[in-house]
Amino acid sequence: MPRASASRATSCVVIGAGFAGLAAAEALAAAGVEVTVLEALDRVGGRVRSHAFDDGSVVELGAEFVLPGYETLSAAVRRLGLALYEKGTLYGERDPVGGVATTAGQVREAAASLASASGGSISDALLRLVPSPGPREAIECRVAVSTAYEPDDQPAVVLADGAAGFGPFVSHGVSGGNDLIARTLADALGGRMRLREPVHRISWDRSGVRIGELAAGACVLAVPATSALAIEFDPPLPEWKRDALAGVRYGQAAKLFLPLAGEAPPSQTLSVPDRFWTWTQRAPDGTALPVASSFAGTAMALERLQVADGPDVWAAAVRRLRPDLVYADAEPLLATWPDGAYSARTLSSPVDDAALARPVGPLAFAGEHTAGEWYALMEGALRSGTRAADDVLRL
Repeated sequence: MPRASASRATSCVVIGAGFAGLAAAEALAAAGVEVTVLEALDRVGGRVRSHAFDDGSVVELGAEFVLPGYETLSAAVRRLGLALYEKGTLYGERDPVGGVATTAGQVREAAASLASASGGSISDALLRLVPSPGPREAIECRVAVSTAYEPDDQPAVVLADGAAGFGPFVSHGVSGGNDLIARTLADALGGRMRLREPVHRISWDRSGVRIGELAAGACVLAVPATSALAIEFDPPLPEWKRDALAGVRYGQAAKLFLPLAGEAPPSQTLSVPDRFWTWTQRAPDGTALPVASSFAGTAMALERLQVADGPDVWAAAVRRLRPDLVYADAEPLLATWPDGAYSARTLSSPVDDAALARPVGPLAFAGEHTAGEWYALMEGALRSGTRAADDVLRL
């Protein structure tokens, strides 16, 4: 590979136009770096994707809830001229239905004893610290749904993570759809944003990278770990980096949306036996959003709901869970992540956070799986992008 020129040394190719890649591109462009973003899909946003029904109602096919502590995301919303709105849905206070009888209040009280849990699995910690079977079963279901992974293979410390938080805290979304963040960032890049351009091979050395006809001083890989491993690197990535990427595990999840014919105030109901929850919420203008949204987590839940065969079995389960809702005569909308929803922390394959985030020569790495304590979250994706941009700027 020829030695980098001055212009090449101040250029960077970003692979992936999800939140992580676009956050990296924004930060690099602001620092004066010449940026090109390559995205394999025909859209930006990655695992954040919004959908508008014919009546204008917007739902999130991918990542949805903006939770307390999302400082980077909130700052991006303000900077981009967007707005957050309060959904009314209490993400951390779901009413448990089915299984051993219990209440949301009893679950919340039991969960308070788990904040400092450590050692062993989540299932082990629940058996030690929650003697009552009703709250214990509901908490295990709730954590399995939120993490999209089996609790008996997750370390107990996951119980302290934000996405597994319990309590009546408020939740938000981006007015007009969460993917407006990605689309606004991409619009600012103009012609530097290139869709339908999958990357299969990257040549690199200390002087920079070559990807097809593109040569640059650096590259940010902002794709899931499985996608990064599918790329051919010349020379190959070092063993420590390959091992770190190969160690990442992804949860399995799906979402289902049933249009409603009548108004429904914000609510949240957890189906304990079937490992999914259903909620209703407000629209950005404060009115009731006429949609019942559902989220199922873990491969076992998706198999039980026969998601691979379509939405019918799950839709029937939602109607049984929430007979109080007035459903419209409309087809359900099903969203899935065949390659995995988001990364999970597991006992069988521990994550090496430092190795995942560490650059390799001119290659920087981003994505929610590299975000340390913010893994699996939109906030983590954005934070990882700005961190990867800083890595490039230090080269």
